[in-house]
Amino acid sequence: MRARWLLTLTLLAASSHVAACQRIIQITLAFADGSAELDRAQLKRLAEWVGRADAMYGIYESAGVEAGATVKVPSRTSEDAMRLARMRADNTTQALKGLFPVPIEVEQFAHSYRERKDAGLVVNDFAAIQLYPNLKTSKLPGCNPGQPDGLER
Repeated sequence: MRARWLLTLTLLAASSHVAACQRIIQITLAFADGSAELDRAQLKRLAEWVGRADAMYGIYESAGVEAGATVKVPSRTSEDAMRLARMRADNTTQALKGLFPVPIEVEQFAHSYRERKDAGLVVNDFAAIQLYPNLKTSKLPGCNPGQPDGLER
C-alpha cells in the first residue's frame, strides 16, 4: 500500500512538472462559408503572427493545423464538409510552411460539424494553427529538468 502511494505521488509530481513546461502558440482563422482559401487579410495576419512567434521562441519542434467545416448548409453533405475541411487544412499548412522561416513538420486534423456555431469570432468554419516550441533549449523556469530554476551553467 505504501509503495502504491509513493508511486502515485511520484507520478503526480512528474506530471505537474511536465504540465508546467507546456507552451503552445495558437492562432485561429475563420473562413467564409464554402471557401477553403485564405484571403489577403488572413495571410497578412498569419505572417505577422509567425513573425511574433519566431521572435518569442527561435526553435519549434512542430506545428499542428486543425480545420473544420459545417455540414448543415444547403446541399452540403458530410463528405463535402470533410473535403472542405481537408482543403482548409492543406491550404493553411501550405501558407504556414511558406511563411515560416525554417522547415517545420506539420500534423493536420480535419473535422466536419453538423451545425454552424457562431459566437462572434468562434465559428465551425475555421483553421487553427498551433506551434510547439522546443522547450529543451528554452530558458524558461521549470522547463529544464535536472537544473534548478534560475541557475545557469
